[in-house]
Amino acid sequence: MKTTPPATSDGGHESHTTQPLGSAGQTTRLQSVPAAPSDSEPAVGASAVRRTFTFTSAVTGEKVTATCMPGCTIDHEADSKTPTHPHDIYCNIPGTAGELPLYGPLCDTGSPEDFRFLSWQIESYPFSGRPAERLPFVAIEAIDDHYIEYLDPDTLEMVIGRLQKRVDSLREAHAQLVNVRTAYLNPPEVAA
Repeated sequence: MKTTPPATSDGGHESHTTQPLGSAGQTTRLQSVPAAPSDSEPAVGASAVRRTFTFTSAVTGEKVTATCMPGCTIDHEADSKTPTHPHDIYCNIPGTAGELPLYGPLCDTGSPEDFRFLSWQIESYPFSGRPAERLPFVAIEAIDDHYIEYLDPDTLEMVIGRLQKRVDSLREAHAQLVNVRTAYLNPPEVAA
């Protein structure tokens, strides 16, 4: 499963800062914002144990301790071994990956191709300048590399509701398509 690209300084998440919110213009040490509202409420299926690791900030040269969100599956060993930009630190809990075989203009070949479809994952960027990225959020891959991101619980619930309405509408389209195709393929006799 492909993850959303980590924040980078070359066109990634532009509004990131090198310091936590509220410290602009001050010389302070980087500190990550806890990635979960409460240690007592781990993500479903996730461990309440939160891993910590230390890395050297590529910005300040200081050692920084980061705490993963509960359930993070990222191996942060590489982050610990070399100087790392704080914005490149992220946590991830992989979700389910769906595939949709499609044929037509989206395909590069003459046969059906599998596209990732409505896959999801939970992420956080603990040193992001955007509060929506610091707390765990869901990223939905609508279809191959096209994401709906930064969904908090309320917004995710809204998206689920909208998707359900669209599914109901698509069921109506399916029934109408079946009827139209039947009528098209079996035209009534035309009187001369």
